[in-house]
Amino acid sequence: MTSNPYDQYPLVDTAIGTRLLLAFVVSPHAVEQRLRPPWRFAPLPSISAMGLGEQDQPNLLLIFHHLLIDQDAHGRALTTSGFRFVILNIPVANSDTGEQGMMHVRMFTGGAIPGRYRDALPAQVRHEYHLVEDSDGSSIREGFHVHPEAGGALELQLTYQRGQLVRQMADRPNFPLWAAADPHILRVYQEESVLEILRNDAAGLNLTQELTFRSTVPDLADLFDGSERLVAILNYPYHARKVFSPEIEQAAN
Repeated sequence: MTSNPYDQYPLVDTAIGTRLLLAFVVSPHAVEQRLRPPWRFAPLPSISAMGLGEQDQPNLLLIFHHLLIDQDAHGRALTTSGFRFVILNIPVANSDTGEQGMMHVRMFTGGAIPGRYRDALPAQVRHEYHLVEDSDGSSIREGFHVHPEAGGALELQLTYQRGQLVRQMADRPNFPLWAAADPHILRVYQEESVLEILRNDAAGLNLTQELTFRSTVPDLADLFDGSERLVAILNYPYHARKVFSPEIEQAAN
């Protein structure tokens, strides 16, 4: 087994829940404005493996979370973190070190502000989920409604058929996220999940029957200016994570 620089980091928190990931191609300039050198956009290997071409590599991931359990390293419930939230991540690489992972650039939550990544903004977040299952299969209608205190809204509504489910398990922390607000903040994820691909434009796959997405959030106006392209949707009906960090951080101020 090759050496993993993250193996020595202490466990800081764990969580179990669901998440829904929308992969967008947005304005490169808008992405660059959210990164500091030596960080730059770099395609994420796990997304590239889906067969997306160079022009379709997503440079923005919008991820809707609903946690069922959120605990610290000792198993104590974290009550200030917020159980429903949406985050924006940019796939990145460090031009100096070659490190690759995600840059956490924004979070909207009803939980603690400014959050572990120092970029959280207060918002009301509502999640709707409706499942119909019979001998013919499963049909799901799901929605997220995010209303930041600063104004605007993020709205997602989709109906889809259950797709092929794939179990994924990491045996060690291997997925780093840095904070755009302070890249010295690093949290490394070890994840176990059940994945279904709802849409993959490269493969001509689309299990969604209805889809509505809109953003009127001023903070995101340059990202969602009408030129953005949605190229993939990944659903995680089960998602568990252990998070490791070189420093013990606090969720709140």
